[in-house]
Amino acid sequence: MTVIPPASGITIHNGDTMDVSGGASVDNTTIQTGGLQTVGGSFSTSTATHTVIDGGEQDVIFDGVASYTTINQGGIQRVTGEFVHEGPTPGEVDHTTINDGGEQDIDTGSATATSVNSGGVQNVTNGGSASGTIVNSGGVLKVSGETVETAPVYPPPVIQSVATAATINYQGEFDVTGGGTAVNTIVNGGAMTVSGSIPDPFANVPGQPAVDASMATGTTVESFGILTVSNGALVSGTTLQNFGRLNVDAGGTATGTIINYGTMQLSAGATATNTTVNQYGALIVLGNANFSGTVFNAGSTLEIGDGTIENGFTVAKSVTLAVLDGGVLNNSSISAGGTLIAEAGATLSNTTFQSGATFIIDYGYTENGFTVSNGILFEVFGTATNTTISAGGEEILGNYGEGGTASNTVINGGEQDVGLISTASYTTINMGGIQRVTGLYIHDEPGPGRADHTTVNNGGAQDVDTGIVTSTTVNAGGVQNLTNGGIASGTIVKSGGIVNASGETVYHSPGGQYAFVIRSEVDSAVVGSGGQLHLSGAGIAKNATINGGVMTVSGSIADPTSDPSAPAVDASTASGTMLNSGSISVSDGGIVTSTTLNGGMLDVLDQGTANASTIYRGAAELVESGGVVGATTIAGGTLDLKAGAMSDDAITFSGQGTFKIEQKLVSGPSTFASQIKGISLGDQIDLSGLSYASVATATVSGSKLTVSNGAASETFSLADTSVTRFGITKDGSGGILLTAAALPSIAGVVSGQATSNEAAINPFATVTITDPNAGATDSLLITLAGAAGILSGTGLTSLGNGIYELAATSADKLTAELHALTFVSSPHGDGSATTIFTLSDTSSVGLTVSDAHTSVIDTHQAGPTTIDGPASGYATIQGTTGNDIIHAYGMFNIIHGNGGNDTIYAGLYGTVDVPSGDSTVHLEGFGNRVTGGDGNITVTGSTGATMITLGHGNDTIDASGYGNIIALGNGDNLVHPGDGTSLTTAGNGNDQVTLSGFGNTVMLGNGNDLVTGGGGANSVTLGDGDNTVNLGGMVNQITVGSGTNTIIAGNGADNVVAGAGHDTIELGGVANHVALNGSTASVTNQIGLDVITVNGGSDQFNFVGFGNQAIINGPAHVNINDHGTGLTVSVNSSSQIDTMSGFGNDPLGVIDLGNGAGNYHSVADIMSALKSDGHGGTQLALGSAPNAGSLDFIDTAISQLHASNFVIV
Repeated sequence: MTVIPPASGITIHNGDTMDVSGGASVDNTTIQTGGLQTVGGSFSTSTATHTVIDGGEQDVIFDGVASYTTINQGGIQRVTGEFVHEGPTPGEVDHTTINDGGEQDIDTGSATATSVNSGGVQNVTNGGSASGTIVNSGGVLKVSGETVETAPVYPPPVIQSVATAATINYQGEFDVTGGGTAVNTIVNGGAMTVSGSIPDPFANVPGQPAVDASMATGTTVESFGILTVSNGALVSGTTLQNFGRLNVDAGGTATGTIINYGTMQLSAGATATNTTVNQYGALIVLGNANFSGTVFNAGSTLEIGDGTIENGFTVAKSVTLAVLDGGVLNNSSISAGGTLIAEAGATLSNTTFQSGATFIIDYGYTENGFTVSNGILFEVFGTATNTTISAGGEEILGNYGEGGTASNTVINGGEQDVGLISTASYTTINMGGIQRVTGLYIHDEPGPGRADHTTVNNGGAQDVDTGIVTSTTVNAGGVQNLTNGGIASGTIVKSGGIVNASGETVYHSPGGQYAFVIRSEVDSAVVGSGGQLHLSGAGIAKNATINGGVMTVSGSIADPTSDPSAPAVDASTASGTMLNSGSISVSDGGIVTSTTLNGGMLDVLDQGTANASTIYRGAAELVESGGVVGATTIAGGTLDLKAGAMSDDAITFSGQGTFKIEQKLVSGPSTFASQIKGISLGDQIDLSGLSYASVATATVSGSKLTVSNGAASETFSLADTSVTRFGITKDGSGGILLTAAALPSIAGVVSGQATSNEAAINPFATVTITDPNAGATDSLLITLAGAAGILSGTGLTSLGNGIYELAATSADKLTAELHALTFVSSPHGDGSATTIFTLSDTSSVGLTVSDAHTSVIDTHQAGPTTIDGPASGYATIQGTTGNDIIHAYGMFNIIHGNGGNDTIYAGLYGTVDVPSGDSTVHLEGFGNRVTGGDGNITVTGSTGATMITLGHGNDTIDASGYGNIIALGNGDNLVHPGDGTSLTTAGNGNDQVTLSGFGNTVMLGNGNDLVTGGGGANSVTLGDGDNTVNLGGMVNQITVGSGTNTIIAGNGADNVVAGAGHDTIELGGVANHVALNGSTASVTNQIGLDVITVNGGSDQFNFVGFGNQAIINGPAHVNINDHGTGLTVSVNSSSQIDTMSGFGNDPLGVIDLGNGAGNYHSVADIMSALKSDGHGGTQLALGSAPNAGSLDFIDTAISQLHASNFVIV
């Protein structure tokens, strides 16, 4: 160790010491690590100035003074002394700077004007004192402990460690503990803590305290600085300002605090007395901390929470009480000008609000059933339910950045303001009440206020100013106003209710060159009878429905965006409106687009515009002078252009409607500017301004329609129409009414209808009058020429000279009246007389069609010739070429009809030939033979063994007996072949065969045939028509072709073979066999033991009963419904796709896989291959080839299938 004598400018190295005493003074000393300088220690003052401590140590002891010292990393300055009454002075230091890692210990010494920088520490202990210390960011000042002065008194004075007039700057730290004291500290953004105490050394002396508490007096906390007191410590005379904060934690005490624009918070176990809270100051009381003597001045706030309970508190004017989470407020009063705030978790009971008071609820708090009385302001940032707002009361939901929610509010004369990101639901607005829904359209800022399901009653109003509302109901006397971009959707306007929409707001999107407007908008409103919807000043409506109410669209405002592509003005606009009844008017720059008129009237007034309207029956669009109509569709209604109206786009007809033009035309030609499209029968053009004249014409030439009354004409351009004729009539005002029309038609007339001997006839039985003009009526003139006669019947009027009239009626009724007429030819001599009928039908549309092809030829002729054969028979009987009645009852007669419509009676073994004509043959014996030509021949009788061979007429056979053979041609025949064992063949007509008995055979061609009856064992073979077979008995054989067939097989043991048609087959009894060859069939059975063989095709089987079998060959698609027991399904191909339902409920059901179907080698292979079909059923693949099929048990789980259900054959 080297002792260096005191001198200036010296560096004290490691191991060196310097003792500055005896009145010595040194300057500019540097003390390095391991070096030591001691200043003082004698009874004369020694000094050291401008010392730099670089890791070494400087000890300033009694009578020593160190000034302007700098303490760097690792350096330490110890300032000590001893308080001895009238003894030496403790060490003193001043203007010390303590840097990072440096330390100054004031142990009974004193320090003044110290600066503690980041990382530096000043410790004041054992009665030391520090005055004027400045603690900067990261620096620390610690004060603790006390000492006892040696003095000639008892008890001697206790000297506490003290820091006076310290300044704690931002992020600086000041800790007062263990009985330390701080006086007149300024906490300027830093943090100061005062905590703890130490036992008083003279606690046993009467009058002395038990402990000496840490304390701070006269502290000023500002600039977000924080003072914390706890654990037995005391602060007094504290001033909080400029966001300063005092936290009084458990065991801490604050007295005489003044809160100016700062906050004092009391935690559980804390105490505060005589506090004064001034404007912008706040006192927070948590955990039921103790506070008394508090004065709340104007602008101050008290906050209670976390178990704090206040009873009977009065909130004075301009004072705010906030009840925080866990706070309880009972029986309190809020004075006029006072404010109560309830936060989430607060509890309030029996609170009284005077007029002028304010009640605020924050996010998370719900207030139910509050009444906002006159003069009370209710601000909601949480949730309010079932609120009543009286006249003079006001509820505000949310503000910028904070939203509130209200539901089931009733506004009785007061006001509810719904602000940004706030919502009001199910509000009722009564007389004098108003709901204001507002918002701002600024990018990335909170959304507008919203209201839904509001009901506006008489005298109430809903003002939507940039807000959004949905599902409002406006009742009689209520008003909904939309302004500055307010939006309403789903509004229901009832009788007496009014909705007004006007104005817009401007939205500037980030980066956009131009702003765009958000306009006041009504979406999907429903306006009932007596309701009103008014659009003005750029208001718009979309998809409104008018059910008897009134809608007006008018006005515009200048576009505010400066966008050159934007229109110069923003017009009031309604689009997609549906007018069911009531009225819409558009004027003064307003525009309506895509309006659907189901009823009511759209009135387009001066400067109004209607585009893309569709006008249905019962509705009208009226365009006044100065109004403009764009593209319009007339779908049964009326479009009426008044004089001075303008049309600037096509008029399209789509359904019978009327286009009316009222512009006066007196002379000369005129051309209508807009094209008329789609005009069809029944559509009308009413030119009420063009006077009707009998010489008026309507001429279609190409796409041009020209209408002229002889003095003036109007020409139209037509498109998308096939109409070439227009009927002309006079309209109700004397103008020309054009109806697009087509000629009526007269069809089914027959010429050369034959009668004889003036027999009555209906010459029009097959005539049909048709008028293609919807709603038209027709009248008919019938003119007789030639032989003439008398025409009679209901509704017929004789006009004389052989002219008759049927009065105007619908075409079908006119046809019916025509069918009921009777004509009798005038008497004449032998021979024939011809009457010609001219039918002239006039439609009410003004068009007439005539036909003169109906005629009747009446002939005088003798009666039929009667020929009687010999009773003994064996005769050959020749008929005449006329109509004969031949009686040939004997045996073995041969009868020749020789022409005419003969009636022949033939006996036993008779042979009949009727080569022509429509003859009737009655067979009264056995073993007859009948041959005939192509007439319509009727054969009855026979007792069996009869052969009937006829041509291609429509024949009727009703035979008896057994063993008949019937061969017919291609007519539509009706056959009863006998009582059994008969053979019937026919060609390709539509035949009806009714069987009796057993053993019949029926073979028919490709007509649509019907075969029924029989007692069993019958065989029916039909061609490719659409056939119906319904047989009785058992053991029938039925074969059908490829038509659409319906087969009811019989009572069992029947055999059915069907081709590639569409078949419906019903099996009766048991043991039936069905073979389906490529058909699409539906088969049902009754009892069981039925076998169905499928050779391709797509079929549906519905099985009931027991022991049924389906044999499926080839690439079939079969759907099987198994409602029976013991079904066997034989699958003989891998290329089929079959489905089965109900199979899981058939314990005896079996699937036979034959011909290698599925390539399975064992039942175990099958069971392992069963997979879910994804829909609750089971699927079995029939191999893995590209065309491999599958079996799908659609309602059967894998667990329902067992090895016993599968067989490989």
